[in-house]
Amino acid sequence: MDNPLELYQTIFLSEKLKKAVFQYKDGRVYTADEYNDIKELSISKIVDYSHEMIRFYNIIDDKKKWGVMLITGLQIIPPVYDYISPLIDEKYFKIFVGDYIWKYDDESNELFYEFLWDSGSWNGDEYKGRLGKGKWGLINRENQILVPVEYQWIDVLDQNTVCCNVGDTPIIKWYHGDNKKDVVSIGGGLWKVIYLSRFLSIETEPGLYYEVIEKFPEIYKKHTTHDYNIFSYESQKIHKF
Repeated sequence: MDNPLELYQTIFLSEKLKKAVFQYKDGRVYTADEYNDIKELSISKIVDYSHEMIRFYNIIDDKKKWGVMLITGLQIIPPVYDYISPLIDEKYFKIFVGDYIWKYDDESNELFYEFLWDSGSWNGDEYKGRLGKGKWGLINRENQILVPVEYQWIDVLDQNTVCCNVGDTPIIKWYHGDNKKDVVSIGGGLWKVIYLSRFLSIETEPGLYYEVIEKFPEIYKKHTTHDYNIFSYESQKIHKF
């Protein structure tokens, strides 16, 4: 073989820890270190790598079950969730329990063409599907549940607050032709802001998205007597219609 790298499907390396996790094209996954100590891992697929952590999934009863492990091969979040998001702010993961599949249905297809599709798009917008039934929650790197798995969607607003959609609002994935990327959009529903703390229980009553975000600093100040800094994670917020 001219290029030995052709044997591999994926390779993740940590220069700092001098560790590697790699997957052959035949599906086998291994961890290795600088002393050439190689061990096989019971993993179906390694997905991505960030801050010495690897998202992976195992196929269990014909379904993907997602988990997170360190570059050393140690699992820190067992493969029990139906989906785990990429790492957020080096500390959080959104988790999903339910039918994590994007599929066609008449209701969401009609919503796409009524509210999202741009007939004037140069490159063409395309409906891709509606997320199956299930709920989202939030955990940290230690697999501690910060927000219970009971919300239709969770926006991470900043390091300390999330905005959660309450109800059964359609979540639609579609391709934005002009921006050349997939977009996830949610239609309607009520939201509430929750403060992430083991010591303080602070949250708004359900309301419209921007209304509850606007009300939260006042509610926070009533509980703590301190002002709340502005929200910062614009990139984590879902598109709403």
